[in-house]
Amino acid sequence: MCYFIFTVTNNTIGEDVIKRNEQNSLYVQDVTNLVEIKDKNLYHISNGHCACDIAVSPHRLIENVKDVLKNTKEDFNFIIIDSEYDDVEPLLEENKDFKNFLSKFELREISFDEFIEKYPREIKFDTLYKIKR
Repeated sequence: MCYFIFTVTNNTIGEDVIKRNEQNSLYVQDVTNLVEIKDKNLYHISNGHCACDIAVSPHRLIENVKDVLKNTKEDFNFIIIDSEYDDVEPLLEENKDFKNFLSKFELREISFDEFIEKYPREIKFDTLYKIKR
């Protein structure tokens, strides 16, 4: 079982933000080309493997994840998926229609400030957070 963190945005996450967080071993990978998602960008956020140490105790790299999200300039969606897959590619391959895949999850609208305050302690897995700026 692995956890996968995704953010879906209308814009791109800056290369400077990506490189800054790579220095602390937080990787933000644009995986838009692996799925069918119209007019959006899909990013996978991880430590290079499963996101367990980001999503569950001891909550390593919290500030790095928050940095990435703070630099996502517009409204965006965020989800932590609890999956039986060990790698992100098979998960995405099975769920090519990513919008349809996301529609299967509980949806919760939340302000950006409230989300940042609650992340990660009060964020539920398998819930799609629609974050409003």
